[in-house]
Amino acid sequence: MNKHPLQPNWINYLRTFCFIAIASFFTSALADESLFDQNTGLRIHHYTEPVPDEVPGGTTLNTAEVVSLLEKKSVVLIDVISINNIRYDELDGSWANYPERMHIEGSKWLPNVGYGRPADDMLGYLITETLASTSGDFSAPVMIYCISDCWMGWNAVQHLVGAGFTEVYWYPDGTDGWVQAGHPVVPAKPSPVNVD
Repeated sequence: MNKHPLQPNWINYLRTFCFIAIASFFTSALADESLFDQNTGLRIHHYTEPVPDEVPGGTTLNTAEVVSLLEKKSVVLIDVISINNIRYDELDGSWANYPERMHIEGSKWLPNVGYGRPADDMLGYLITETLASTSGDFSAPVMIYCISDCWMGWNAVQHLVGAGFTEVYWYPDGTDGWVQAGHPVVPAKPSPVNVD
C-alpha cells in the first residue's frame, strides 16, 4: 500500500500565512467598526487620526477655498478642538486651566462638542452657541474646524446638520493648514457654557 508523501514545508508555511492574513483582515475590520457608533456612524474613539476627504451633509474646503469663502460672505467660524480632562464650571459655565490655543481670528471656540457620543449639555452648547452666532438663522453659513487629522470637526459638522443647519462647511486642515499657508492666528478663549 502506497503512502502519501509528506507535504513540502512551503505548503504548510503558505497555509499558516493565509490563515494569519485572513485573521488579521477580520480583526482589523472589527477594530475599524468599533471606532464608529453603529447607529449614527460618528467617530467615537481615536479622534486624532487621518480623516476622510468628505463629511456627510457638509462641504469640505481646502485653505484656498476657505480664504475665498471668507472674502465672499460672512461666515460663522467655529473651532471645536477639545480640552482633554477638563469640564466647564457648572456654576458660571466658564472654562479654567485650559491649554493655550491659537485659532483663526473671529472664531468661536466650543470645546468638547465634537465627540461622537456627546453629552446632552455639550450638544446643546454647540447648537445654542451656533444659533447665537447666526442670529437664529439655520441657513447662515457656518464653518467647523479643529487641527489636521481631527475627527472632532467631522463629527461636529454632522451634529449641526442633524440639528437643521443647512450650509455647513468643514475645513479638515484646520489651524495646522491655516498657519502652514502663512495666515495669522490669534489667542483663543473658550466660550462659556450657558448654565441657566
